[in-house]
Amino acid sequence: MTDDGSSNGLARTAIEVSNLYGFLAAVFREEVSDHFLAQLRSPQLRETLADAGIALDEHLLRGAEEEVLRDLAVEFAALFLGPGEHISPHESVHLPKGGFLWGAETVVVRKFVNALGFNYADNFKGLPDHISVELEVMAELARREGAAWEKGDTDEAANSLAYQHQFVTEHLAKWVPAFCAKVTKVAGLPFYRDMVRLTAEFLESEQSDIERRLDIARVA
Repeated sequence: MTDDGSSNGLARTAIEVSNLYGFLAAVFREEVSDHFLAQLRSPQLRETLADAGIALDEHLLRGAEEEVLRDLAVEFAALFLGPGEHISPHESVHLPKGGFLWGAETVVVRKFVNALGFNYADNFKGLPDHISVELEVMAELARREGAAWEKGDTDEAANSLAYQHQFVTEHLAKWVPAFCAKVTKVAGLPFYRDMVRLTAEFLESEQSDIERRLDIARVA
């Protein structure tokens, strides 16, 4: 994602970043629904993914809906839910001193989210360090950044970017790359291999681009 450094360009970048975080959060939040599958098959989203180097496989795009949804649901459960051996999508499980749910880092993430004033959905029953929640946090921070650039409020843009930088550095960057690598090794369907590759590459690029946008906001 590139921009010309203007407020309008930076606003567009932040909105695109927010949308991609939101999309990835949806990928990991739950199994693919019929509505989400329809989005994946839409020309607009396929073009967006193609720009990011992701070409969805033909079975997902053209297979019978019921069969595709069943295959994806089985894969999602095997990868992230169990029963049996699976790859937990929770930060505390992947840290060197972690290895279990509701670890110390879970509490740290919960406090961070609460301090930002974010609210969980009424039906949310998961843990705050689930990858989908952490990606949603970034989506909301980037959305706030975009709104600030649109208003010309560089102080608020810098504030949102500082929180993004902190959360990526202290949380996502510490465990998501390893999580993505583990999924890549065991995923049976191209879809989840593609999605973890996109996630890892996007986070890597955002780490440096957040700093770029933050530098612009601080000197504006």
